[in-house]
Amino acid sequence: MITFSFTVARPSVTVKADGALPSGITVLTGQSGSGKSTFIKCIAGLVKPTTGSIQCDETTWVDRDKKIWVPAQKRQVGYMPQGNIVFPHLSVESNITYSKRGTPEMCDKLLQRLGLEKYRKTKAGSLSGGEQQRVALGRALYSKPTILLLDEPLSALDWNLRKQVREDLVSIIREWDVPCVWVTHDESEVEAVGDRHWICENGQITIP
Repeated sequence: MITFSFTVARPSVTVKADGALPSGITVLTGQSGSGKSTFIKCIAGLVKPTTGSIQCDETTWVDRDKKIWVPAQKRQVGYMPQGNIVFPHLSVESNITYSKRGTPEMCDKLLQRLGLEKYRKTKAGSLSGGEQQRVALGRALYSKPTILLLDEPLSALDWNLRKQVREDLVSIIREWDVPCVWVTHDESEVEAVGDRHWICENGQITIP
């Protein structure tokens, strides 16, 4: 389980978070600029908290008082950033295995489950938006992460694609049984996706 208690001061907002991430899908909502992305980037190891700590089971990822810092590449985190989600010039297979932290068998399993086997050697940039989302999810799951962090995973898709892609992503995440934080500003995704709802407002993460 991921537990955390930290503050991170950014030019636009100071994010404060204190809690633990249970199993299932946690939907984190809030206005643009409220600190949602900063929160998951701290968990992923892409942003250093100003104070506090982050723990994964018995392993300390961050403890600013003790000067402990585990870099992103040494954390078992699957991260899907917002925006440009694939390496367009690389094949689907190369995108999924980019981290080099999984196995060929895991890649084969993901390609089959994601419906991407026939695109194995296809350049990812030539795929549709929904297919690229599945490639990005495969890359995030490839190393068997202890936590999955999705930053606005549907924001780049047309409205008519979102429902189907959302259902596909949720089904695969639940099948892989990995705790997930799903960041969105779309309140309609809360009930459709999540097991629980956290709110980020002016940098404060509210955990019911």
